[in-house]
Amino acid sequence: MNNENSRKLTPVWDKYYPGGHTNFRTWPSDTRTFANRSKGSHVWDIDGNEYIEYTGAMGPNIIGSRHPEYVSSLKEFLDQQAPLLGSAQLCSPDDIDVAEKLVKHIPCAEAIKFNLSGSDCVQMAIRLSRAHTGRKYFIRFTGHYHGWPDNVYGGKLNPDPDAKPFPLYDPDPVTDPSGLRGRSEFGHMECFLLPYNDFESLERTVEKYHEEIALIHLEGIVCNHFNFRPKPGYLEKIRELCTKYGIVMSIDEVITGFRIGLNGAQGYLNVTPDLATFGKAIAGGMPVAALAGKSEILNEMADRTVLGPGTFNGYPLGMRATLTTLKILERNDGEAFRAMENMQKPLVRGFTECAKRHGFKVNIQSIPGVIWYLFGVETDGHLYTDDDIKNFDGDLQHKFWIEMEKEGVMIMRGGRMYLSIAHTLDDVGQTIEAIDKVMGRL
Repeated sequence: MNNENSRKLTPVWDKYYPGGHTNFRTWPSDTRTFANRSKGSHVWDIDGNEYIEYTGAMGPNIIGSRHPEYVSSLKEFLDQQAPLLGSAQLCSPDDIDVAEKLVKHIPCAEAIKFNLSGSDCVQMAIRLSRAHTGRKYFIRFTGHYHGWPDNVYGGKLNPDPDAKPFPLYDPDPVTDPSGLRGRSEFGHMECFLLPYNDFESLERTVEKYHEEIALIHLEGIVCNHFNFRPKPGYLEKIRELCTKYGIVMSIDEVITGFRIGLNGAQGYLNVTPDLATFGKAIAGGMPVAALAGKSEILNEMADRTVLGPGTFNGYPLGMRATLTTLKILERNDGEAFRAMENMQKPLVRGFTECAKRHGFKVNIQSIPGVIWYLFGVETDGHLYTDDDIKNFDGDLQHKFWIEMEKEGVMIMRGGRMYLSIAHTLDDVGQTIEAIDKVMGRL
């Protein structure tokens, strides 16, 4: 591909943005891609290259780029009022319409709290759970991602079975990339870090420390880590323990919410938590996030003894974007999701057939709207823990990703592909052709 213009702009951009806009995933090459147009499932860069886009902006673009109904709705809104008006002093009828739709679709939702990011909502869930239970610790799990704040990011398991399972951090960034400089020396003491899908560790910890545990927070399906599924009965066990000991159960739906379906991971897996955090797809690309759950927990904020302020919380343009996105997704009983599934199935099938034809071992973990492919993994069926991916070939995975972009297919680094309702069978066919070419080269 010709990328002359992008190559010229890259050093200038890097000068002003150390690490990039988000530096969680480092840039793989010396040249950044500068986009100047997008529509549906396609993106064009400033050099005229066209890409079929499966990054989904890391998940938000569930309806694709510039969906006509979405664009029209937001333009109509901006013809009448400002994106932000009055902040906490003014409300909008859209607020009520959005809340009613969320309560209708989300199994755990009785009340809603809006923020701007999933990270915000996770911190709100922690604060509310502490206030509601009067306890100070929360439980999270290895491989699950809940944002960048110090109390929820990274760490290693504590090997001492007799110690409280606070996460441990290694200051060497090579051996522990999460042992970051500048993190609080106290953040790790807010939570217990447990191995995911380990029944024995879960039950032992809760039985021993339940009087100090306010919250258990986890991804229902670990979309940030190879689409790991909960083992049969694992979420049910968490629900049982939370109910028994008065612990708040919270599912992180920042990725799965309104991507996996109208009812999220909790509907897909048939386990109802007390709280759930949403973001990304909920507003079709605008920065909006929501905490949904039981009224008795969210009511802790009603008298302002628990604070959750924010100038942009529930801002009018974001609420209109949320309302419009939900209308598009729920139409004809969720027809958009069925159409997306009809794109995803042949894509997974074609990917698998290409791998077999070229002699590659590739395991594909597919849930509605999210695909993970793993080179070198022989295990068939669902993946549950890192023990299932011991033969994962990260180097080959990386090479495949780079070569796919040369063929005009843009996917997320690491092996994740997000579909949208804008993808077509023609996109799928071109993508499979690109996979076949790249595997042939590799």
